[in-house]
Order: sequence, then structure tokens, then C-alpha cells
Amino acid sequence: MSVNVLDKRLCCGCSACANICPKKCIRMQFDICGFLYPIMDKNGCIGCGLCDKVCPAMNPINEEISPISVNAAWSKNRDLRYNSTSGGIFSELANHVVMRGGSVAGAAYGKYNIVEHQIANDIRGIELLRQSKYVQSDMGDIYVKVRLMLEKKTVLFCGTPCQVAALKKFLGKDSSRLITIDFICRGVNSPKAYQSWIRELESNYSARVKRIWFKYKENGWKKSPRCTRVDFENGTTIVQKGRENIFMCGYLEANLYIRPSCSECKFKGNYRCSDITLGDFWGIKESMDDDGGTSLLQINTQKGQQLVKDIHKKISIYECLFNDVRSGNICMYESVKINSKSEEFLRKLDGNIPFSKLVHKYSKRTLFKRIKSKFMRTIFKIRKISGRADGQL
Repeated sequence: MSVNVLDKRLCCGCSACANICPKKCIRMQFDICGFLYPIMDKNGCIGCGLCDKVCPAMNPINEEISPISVNAAWSKNRDLRYNSTSGGIFSELANHVVMRGGSVAGAAYGKYNIVEHQIANDIRGIELLRQSKYVQSDMGDIYVKVRLMLEKKTVLFCGTPCQVAALKKFLGKDSSRLITIDFICRGVNSPKAYQSWIRELESNYSARVKRIWFKYKENGWKKSPRCTRVDFENGTTIVQKGRENIFMCGYLEANLYIRPSCSECKFKGNYRCSDITLGDFWGIKESMDDDGGTSLLQINTQKGQQLVKDIHKKISIYECLFNDVRSGNICMYESVKINSKSEEFLRKLDGNIPFSKLVHKYSKRTLFKRIKSKFMRTIFKIRKISGRADGQL
């Protein structure tokens, strides 16, 4: 039994070990930084070793399956596309599954805006799973629920690459009724930081937060990563943009609250264990970009290909080259470098200093970093121009 001693730089908090334990002697517990880790009751352990076998960090899936195609795609439904993080492809795929009697598992906002994996059985349920959450989802007993549902119907499971790998390890064998979607993941954030941000908002506006809309497209898709809409129960609505969007600045610029294992992610690259990989198609050809949101749609298996074919009348889709996604989607191939002061920052959230002040304190950029950032943006623009000159997407 190794889950208690697994290096925190390896444990992704997927909860597969807690789900598989026949004696229920493993529970997920938050550490001082707000990340879930498995804790085992040694008195209840029977030494079956199932927890070790399902751990995707200890037993990575090595399926060298070449992707079938990579595409730029978006939904033809304007409202659905606007209300989605990128092009609305997840919603179209999920809607298709539930309309044919299947279920969809994905991340949703639960009580007090806590992010957790839930099951959707209808179109309304899919709306709750839509959009990026930017905080690690509590998996609960989702793998057990999926296994039971697969006995009777099709299940579409959407999660981070490590969560998809965990589900497959948990099930032990592939099911013709299971379809999996992962996404290009930059890293999952600490629920502790996320809740601290929310508490400050509620204090400032004297009301509970009712809804959080990350990547709000009020000013277009390209500006959406730094645009967050927050609705309060008293009817107040605010939209935080740019530098005032403190939570996203702490994530995208300072890397202050990303899970340690994300710095050494074992699930990067073109070769995925999912049927479909989704993401934002940053770097899309300008002539095709209406700033409404474009999905990167990588089809990895025949199963995934068939599901995309089933919705082809509802989407616009254009096949492109794998090299077309590299310059704009570096997180598909490389792990994020976490701030060396991350743990210190997360520990200080227990004090009386407001979340925003701590983020400002720990995210001050040096002159070198500002020059480097400007240099990388220039390189990205040059690559886009070069790609257009070569006639590529």
C-alpha cells in the first residue's frame, strides 16, 4: 500500500484509490495548501493492492495510439457557442449522447460554488457541465457511478487527462459504451485559493456569489481568458477584466496555486488515452476567426471519430495539421512551471491578509520576465504570419 507515501509531486488527486478500496478505508483529505490527497486507515487495510493498481501516476497508460486527426471546429448554434469556453463542441457532443438515452459525467458547480464531478442526464444538466472551471474538481465516487451506469447505457466522461487515465485504470478494461474526452490542461488550481477569492468578493459586495463565468466572451473569445463574470444573489453582476481579474492573473501570470503534480505532468503530448481531446484553438487562421470561439478538436480513436460524425451537421469543422496547434497550445506538450513561493502563498491564505493583496505581493514581475513575455508574444505573432505565408491553417 503506497498511497500514503506517494510523493506530492506525483499524486494528481484523482481519487481513483478511494473509489476502488473494497473496505472504504481510503479517504481524500485537504492538505494545508488546499489540495486533496489520499489518507489510509491502516487498521482497515487488507493489503489487496488495488489502490496501487489504479493509480495513474504509479501506472501510467502507455497506449501509443496515433491520433486520427486534428481539427478546428465550432458549433453552428450561436447561443451555445457564446456560452461555451471555446467553440461549443463539448456541448454538442454531450447533447447528442443524452438525447439518445446516455449520460454525461463532468465538472459542475455544486453548493457554495464548489467544483465537483456530476452526472447529467438531460440538456439542462449539460448546461451545468459547460465552461471551464479553473479549479480542481472533487471526484467523489464518480468512478463507481460511471461503472454502474455502463452496465445499462452509454456514458460520456469528460475530465483532465489524469482523470480520464484514472477512470480507465479503475474500470480495468475498455467498454464499448464508454466515450472519454480530455482537454488541454494548463494545471488545476487549489480549491483553497479559489474559495479565498470568492470569500473576498462576497465580503466586498455584501452578498453570496451565485454564479461564476470564467472566460466570459463579452469582449470576444481572444480576450476571454482574462475576463470573468460574477453574479451575486442580490442581483449584482460584475465583470473583472485584465489586471483587475485577480484570480486569473494569479493563475496565468504568477502560477501561484497550481497543484504540485502539474509541474511534472505525465499526460502531455499528442498521444492521449481519451477518445477525443478538446481545447482552444489559439493561433487559428485569421480569415477563419470571427472571435466567437474556436475549438481544437483532436480525434484519437474510431469511437471518437464516430461521435463527431454523428454531430457533423451541427458543427463547422476543418481538418488541419498537427504542427498548426503547437505554437498556440504549448500546454498540450509542456508542463507549467509553478511559482517557487506557491506553498508560502497558500499557507498565508489562512491569515487575515485579503486574497487580492497576497496575489499582488507574490505576482510582481521582474523586468526580465516582462521582457521575456513580450519576446514570446512577438515570436508567436511571427509564427502566425509565417504559417499564413506557407498557406497553412
